[in-house]
Amino acid sequence: MDTEKLIQWLKAKWYYVLPALVAVPTVCFMLMMSVRGNNADFAAAGSHLIIVKEGMTTADIAQLLHEKQLVKDPAAFRLEARFKGLAHKLQAGPYQIKGGLSNGQIVDVMAKGRIKQLRFTVPEGYTIAKIGKKLEAEGLGSAAKFCAAAKNYAPYDYMQTDNSNVIYKAEGFAFPATYDFPVGVGEDKLLAMMVHQFDVELKNAGLDKAAAEQKMSIRDLVNMAAMVELETVFPEEQPRIAGVFLKRLAIGMPIQSDTTIQYILGEQKEIITFADTEIQNPYNTYQNPGMPPGPIGSPGLSALKAVLQPEQTDYLYFVAEKDGHHRFTRTYSEHLQAIKDIG
Repeated sequence: MDTEKLIQWLKAKWYYVLPALVAVPTVCFMLMMSVRGNNADFAAAGSHLIIVKEGMTTADIAQLLHEKQLVKDPAAFRLEARFKGLAHKLQAGPYQIKGGLSNGQIVDVMAKGRIKQLRFTVPEGYTIAKIGKKLEAEGLGSAAKFCAAAKNYAPYDYMQTDNSNVIYKAEGFAFPATYDFPVGVGEDKLLAMMVHQFDVELKNAGLDKAAAEQKMSIRDLVNMAAMVELETVFPEEQPRIAGVFLKRLAIGMPIQSDTTIQYILGEQKEIITFADTEIQNPYNTYQNPGMPPGPIGSPGLSALKAVLQPEQTDYLYFVAEKDGHHRFTRTYSEHLQAIKDIG
């Protein structure tokens, strides 16, 4: 087809050709925006507090989001804001942005206006140090200030202890839950909310009365429950593990919980070595009889209940299977065989 005939054909078929000429670049642009605006493989996990100050441009905001590991490509974010017609509608103020949102989703969040409430979740088993690190990682506060607040914070009588080996009096009492709080609340106030929630949950579930009936102090209850919490992957095993620990305690056998070694090390070590169990530390329940000086994390309600309602068995030992469940045995020779079988 020569040029003249092509021109005549295009004139005759313009109503087919024109939409195609418009659609193809639009589709390509949208695909490009989708690819460059996907932050899933770059973004930091969790929810993060972002403060947009008065006078910040879209470029400033894009760079801030990039530095906070929420936006992979600042230029793509600016382009997204302009494409949506919202480049000049991003309001100053605090925003809580979840890691992994696309550029388009983040622009939509910021265009709706700043938040009035922040949200923070304390997972089961977290130590004061881990809660502080999570708080700081999400831009909600200072880990150092949170830990400093927890050092001597004990507003309830059952939290008091004279044991000098306890690092944080509030350890174990920052209840694992999701908290909503106003922007600007200090670390000490956040800790107070968590500890107050523990007291509320304790009394609502009647655990304070149940512990009193068993002549168990609340501090001992939390101490034992923290080890049970951290030993288990599956909650249904908590009563059985609680039963093992309580039986060991009753017969004067060391509790021998790997979780106390991990607390000493300050990390969740996958395999505890023989050398680890010989560390000289008051929290080492392989070397020291009885309970550790204090809780090693924040137990949830199910772990607390498990200690008060343990499963009565003849088991004295357990070892983790590869799927996270445990194999329970009665004698040390059976325990060694179980370890050999699991490999």
